Amino acid sequence: MKTQNSPSKRAIAAALSLLALLPLTRGSARPATAGAEGSPISTIVRFENFGEKDGLPSHKVHSVLRAKDGRLWLGTNNGLCLREADGRFRTYGTKDGLSHPTVLGIAEDTRTGDLWLATMQGLTRMSGGKLTAFTQTNSGLPNNVVYGVSVIGDTVWAATAAGTGALDLKNNSWKIYDQSNSAMNEPWCYSVAQGDGVVYLGVWAGGVVEFDPRTGLFKAYRDPDGDFQIQLTPDSGPVVDVTSGVAYDAGILWQSTYFGLSRYDTSRATWRTWVQDKSPLLSNFINTVFAHGKVAWLATDRGASVTDGTNWVNYSVDENGRGIVRTYRPGEETQVRTMTTALADGFVTAIWADDHEAWIATSNGLSHGIFAGPSGSPAVASNP
Repeated sequence: MKTQNSPSKRAIAAALSLLALLPLTRGSARPATAGAEGSPISTIVRFENFGEKDGLPSHKVHSVLRAKDGRLWLGTNNGLCLREADGRFRTYGTKDGLSHPTVLGIAEDTRTGDLWLATMQGLTRMSGGKLTAFTQTNSGLPNNVVYGVSVIGDTVWAATAAGTGALDLKNNSWKIYDQSNSAMNEPWCYSVAQGDGVVYLGVWAGGVVEFDPRTGLFKAYRDPDGDFQIQLTPDSGPVVDVTSGVAYDAGILWQSTYFGLSRYDTSRATWRTWVQDKSPLLSNFINTVFAHGKVAWLATDRGASVTDGTNWVNYSVDENGRGIVRTYRPGEETQVRTMTTALADGFVTAIWADDHEAWIATSNGLSHGIFAGPSGSPAVASNP
């Protein structure tokens, strides 16, 4: 089996070296409020932070999901965690049936309320409070290292280190897609997202692969210049083939990488790409992307960044631990504001957000972003 280990290491090293060389952007200090005219981006005015002292089973949080019933679920380095209605945290571990304590991804079957958990040792389903593990040895899962999971209709899609597994819930049968029977040129699949009638696969060193279940056909979107360190042809395709995540909503596909950000407008069949030295992108090193409407939330190694492709708001932590907000709008001077609170940590691993709040997973705890109300003051937070 061909792998991409060497380029992956070089990619990460190159990304980190670029980050170290780039200066911080300076600008005028002027408060930003929610929903500025012409921008769908809401602004966080305060963070609430939670760590092990508050009941989290680990300071490392890998994934976060607000379920349809309002409950907040976290994937940590030491189990699945539920934030109860009273604010306390409840943990599910291997003794409860979890296949591995490290939970990298969470997806919900909104029809049944079942949760599907991507772990470092298989896939786990939580149904009616019972956890059931799916591994290579007891199911058709292609590999036990599961990076991401998505429930699309009657199919559970598992992004693994040896291809993508598709579990048909109706007949309990598996299909495996890899470089032997799809448009993937590498088997490492990191992320799965539902499009309009299609499935998007984020493939490490393989760009983005589109699959149409109706026809069984695949289509690959690859970096046109083939250089994973330098963007030679902006806005012509994925920024790079090394994909860390894909997300889709409102006709827009987002690709996160360790070398920048890409957006594909499916109605126009057009690409846009951003890199940190030529745009407001907070960092090229993007762990994952979350889409809400036409807005993308980016989990980077320097903080959280949110954009609609035109307007940008970046949340970072300075050397003194203070929260810094930088707002960019076309034709305006950059706005910089120091917050009274800050992200739990600058290394952000995952984000879930809607029109009312944002939950941000970091390598040192969980942050709850409180949005500004119409007047610019903190809105009333929902805290189930």
